[in-house]
Amino acid sequence: MLRPHQQRLRSSSQTVIPQSGQQADVIELIMADHRRIRRFREVLDDAIRCGRGSGWMLAHVWQRFSGLLEAHARGEEEICYLPMFGASPRPGEWRAAVADHDDIREAIGEAALHPVGSALWWGAARSVLTVIAGHLEREERDMLTGWLPRLTMRRRRELGSQWLAFAAAWRLDAAPEARLNVPAPRGLSRTHPDAAHCGTK
Repeated sequence: MLRPHQQRLRSSSQTVIPQSGQQADVIELIMADHRRIRRFREVLDDAIRCGRGSGWMLAHVWQRFSGLLEAHARGEEEICYLPMFGASPRPGEWRAAVADHDDIREAIGEAALHPVGSALWWGAARSVLTVIAGHLEREERDMLTGWLPRLTMRRRRELGSQWLAFAAAWRLDAAPEARLNVPAPRGLSRTHPDAAHCGTK
């Protein structure tokens, strides 16, 4: 069930989901990323419950998840925060907005130091999952709903176009590294994160 602030965000953005030739609303793009992040969290939570501590699938899911988190954070910082906070935001407000991003990056960096599925790796991965859960809630409840009155729909669509261009460039840059780092699977789709759920053979 959606919470009141999520209902407000959805009602504000659902009428401006882009059709062919139309521009995208940056609020809807951010919320779409949030939904993807939550789905990846569910996959990793399942891996914890099922005791799946290693394997290429776990490594693949984590690579996609951590890549999404970094791209999302960079997109917000480079495209959204200045126009959404204003030209001269209070220093404390700006620092608070990126503090969670820095904590997530630190935990992802810690995870990268250990073999996927090891105890130390899972400790860092759980830190990421904990921080991101609170971050998404605070961002939707406080930041995004606060930004709605400050931005015209025209400005939201302008930022949406910038967001899409940034995301396309990020995927293009990341693709060669992803192909090198993830072993090719046999018999399972590399593009289906739900393959890591309990019971998948």
